[in-house]
Amino acid sequence: MEVTLKQAGELIEKANKIVLSSHVNPDGDNVGSTLGLYHALKGTNKDIKILLDDDLPDNLGMMEGLDLYQKPQDGEIIECDLLVILDVDVDRIGRVKDVVKAPILNLDHHISNTKVSDYCYVDAKAAATAQIVYSLIKEMNWQFNLEAATCIYTGLCSDTGFFCYSNTTPYTLKAAAELLEIGVKPDKISEVFYQRSFSSVKAAGRAIDTIDLYHDGKIALMIIDKALKESADNTEGFVNFARNIRGVDVAVMIKYADDEVTRVSMRSKSVNVSEIAQSIGGGGHIRAAGATVYKNLMEAKDIVLNAIIKGMNKENA
Repeated sequence: MEVTLKQAGELIEKANKIVLSSHVNPDGDNVGSTLGLYHALKGTNKDIKILLDDDLPDNLGMMEGLDLYQKPQDGEIIECDLLVILDVDVDRIGRVKDVVKAPILNLDHHISNTKVSDYCYVDAKAAATAQIVYSLIKEMNWQFNLEAATCIYTGLCSDTGFFCYSNTTPYTLKAAAELLEIGVKPDKISEVFYQRSFSSVKAAGRAIDTIDLYHDGKIALMIIDKALKESADNTEGFVNFARNIRGVDVAVMIKYADDEVTRVSMRSKSVNVSEIAQSIGGGGHIRAAGATVYKNLMEAKDIVLNAIIKGMNKENA
């Protein structure tokens, strides 16, 4: 059932016991929107828990509340009034779906969202789910605090490439400006966000060495195998090295997750990679999307390349 932003806020206000969650393989918008909402609500005497069925990346230390994250446990049952899932469709929250027994409110900006949750507010024009949370706080006249503002600003930065991507709108920049007026320090956020460990920087060099070009140089593919994954504590953003190659339209990173599980991240300059990702069981945005392919790395590579070429040919037909 689709709801308005106001109705979404009213559902949250009526609930006393709330669980917040988001997608596995978390990123800045995922965590920023979740913690931004948490901090906006923390003075309301609600019982709020944050569950995530994955580990957090190490480049988000500018946000308060990372220590609040808990992992769902097999066999655990949590009953509450409302499960709010952010920046995700319901099929990508892992074990949280089985552990939490409550109606689901879905706040998202992915165009591929299936809108099958009990209550859905999906705005595919929003630059980030953090922007939706910003709008929700404004709509409901909840109070911004510095913690919420910092988290929401980080989410905006994460999904707009620090306001460089085509999804950046005047509204996005106005929201960012208001957050800065609250006291957000953009230099501190960018410093932490882009800072990497020595091992991660070394791994980035090895990842760049794996890049090959396909389809007359329009596709750049990077491979993160098991050994490379284990040597890098954070591969977030590696795909952008491939995207920045002159002449490349679609960049893709395929990453080992398990012997028969491969994570796929795609970035594009003009091609609709959301449709391509959906064709292999994933989803996302028009210019940034991903999927999980249940094949080994090399088999997944062929599947992904064929899907990208098919999608590009379809758009050019």
